[in-house]
Amino acid sequence: MAIYQGVRARPQTLPRRRPTARARAGRSSNRVGLSMAAIITAFLLGLFYLTQTMHVAATSYDVESLLVERERLIQELQTLEGDIARLGAEPAVVRGAQGIGLSRLGGSVRLPAR
Repeated sequence: MAIYQGVRARPQTLPRRRPTARARAGRSSNRVGLSMAAIITAFLLGLFYLTQTMHVAATSYDVESLLVERERLIQELQTLEGDIARLGAEPAVVRGAQGIGLSRLGGSVRLPAR
């Protein structure tokens, strides 16, 4: 048997795996994920800012409406105090008593001091 010098036994190797489409395209696998994460983060930050802004606006509106209500109550209180002062005076009491059928007492009664 003749042995050829150039022929040697090859060691068995595993077949090569085909490269993936991303590897063939030369793209890294994290770009899309990072882009999506950045977009979602920006959206959530914008949403948080919007909710905080709306909360501040609603609180300002509530404060303004409460201040208007306070002013209205102060004016009503002043009106009622004026009515009480007017109706509590002697002429108003006498007119009210005469309106329900009461008459005035005679002259003032004086008792001598002992």
